[in-house]
Amino acid sequence: MSTKKRYNREEKIAVVELLTEGGRTAPSLSNEYGVHENTIYKWARVYTTNPQAAFPGSGNEALDETERMRRRIAELEAENTFLKKVSAYFAKSQR
Repeated sequence: MSTKKRYNREEKIAVVELLTEGGRTAPSLSNEYGVHENTIYKWARVYTTNPQAAFPGSGNEALDETERMRRRIAELEAENTFLKKVSAYFAKSQR
């Protein structure tokens, strides 16, 4: 079980604003929030690149979508395999 704290969008934005506008350093914020310095720099980079799309959620949505797509692909591949076998069977029986 993980004991890491998860930060929501507002908390991440507050940390980034403290870094950029508040005159705080990444090491001091790292000690205060219990997050690695590189994570704070990553949050700042993501937020400054595109503030509206930054920190959309926990990341599970993208993983769920990817997993759903992989399952759908596997299902379609199984259907294609079945249809190939059926068409080969009927092609033989018509001769």
